[in-house]
Amino acid sequence: MTSWNYRIIKKTDPLNNEQVYQVHEVYYSSNGAIECWNDNPVEPMGVNTAGLRNDIQAFLSAFRLPAMQQQIINGRHTLVEEQLPANKPDSYNDYQQKTERAISYINQILGNNLILKKDPALRQAFEKVDLALHDLKNLAAAEHQALISPLKSSG
Repeated sequence: MTSWNYRIIKKTDPLNNEQVYQVHEVYYSSNGAIECWNDNPVEPMGVNTAGLRNDIQAFLSAFRLPAMQQQIINGRHTLVEEQLPANKPDSYNDYQQKTERAISYINQILGNNLILKKDPALRQAFEKVDLALHDLKNLAAAEHQALISPLKSSG
């Protein structure tokens, strides 16, 4: 076992037989294969509110990856990624717009802070973040364009 992360796992609630989603720790081998996961979902906790907030922030990282579904295959419990719906042009357009809002917000709150004028290391780090966000926005725009181009040429 070389790494782990939080993942959302869909499984059947034994009390009411309904499908539920919960956050679990999933452990991986060095080749990226799932070795095991905790049976019980994790719960956020902290010795203070800042610690609790950090725990909740870490749990939110699970939403960046597809949810897993617990299945029994060949008599063994296995995690299988849920199938995601096909990407739609509107999804990329929406993501691009949200990225633009995030860039604007970050520039207002962090980019215009006087400390950046005084601290070259912080300014350089901020510029890397700003460039990365612009790259993210441009990638979303390119994916959006790639999805709508075939629609325009066939229409």
